[in-house]
Amino acid sequence: MFTHTDIKKAVIRSQHCQRNWDLSKEIPEDDLDLLIHAISNCPSKQNHAFYKVHAVTNRSVIEELHRHTEGFLLPTGEWTTNSQILANLVLVFEPVEPSSKQKEKNSEFENGSSWVTERDTNMAIGLAAGYANLTASILGYATGCCACFDEVKIKELLNMKRNPALLMGIGFKGTGKNRRIHHENNQIFPTKKKEEISIRIIK
Repeated sequence: MFTHTDIKKAVIRSQHCQRNWDLSKEIPEDDLDLLIHAISNCPSKQNHAFYKVHAVTNRSVIEELHRHTEGFLLPTGEWTTNSQILANLVLVFEPVEPSSKQKEKNSEFENGSSWVTERDTNMAIGLAAGYANLTASILGYATGCCACFDEVKIKELLNMKRNPALLMGIGFKGTGKNRRIHHENNQIFPTKKKEEISIRIIK
């Protein structure tokens, strides 16, 4: 059974994005099943399905995905790819077309606005990514999220209907390198201190 200390440590570990990976190992099938369970059963508004997830373990596909992430600006002024997704597993979150039930219940469809659906979709994907992140941390894996990518190229590569919203790498930490060092080109990514979140407890 996990203690409060165990859970706190898992939360802190889950803050730290991983930039390089140990690719000599494979994620066991039961761990993969648990991660998929987490992202499939986390909360969403009225339990609607706002997204689908592409779980990629094929190495050549992961490397092709990585090629289309050149959108990170280093302090040196250089652009680089985001090696957080060169992991053993990559989750690609894709928003889906709202179901007829969602359209019926969301009044914004009466005037053609979609802001409520967009809000609920973003919230659902954020929750799913959070569940995947913490579950992975509890299992002992490192993670990294990527939002700097060529949406069109990745959509084409994975034969998706809609543009991806988020990419997440999950896997084994690289050995012998600081976690902030790029998996391929050894560039060092900057780090930032976690900003304090204001909490107000009302009893």
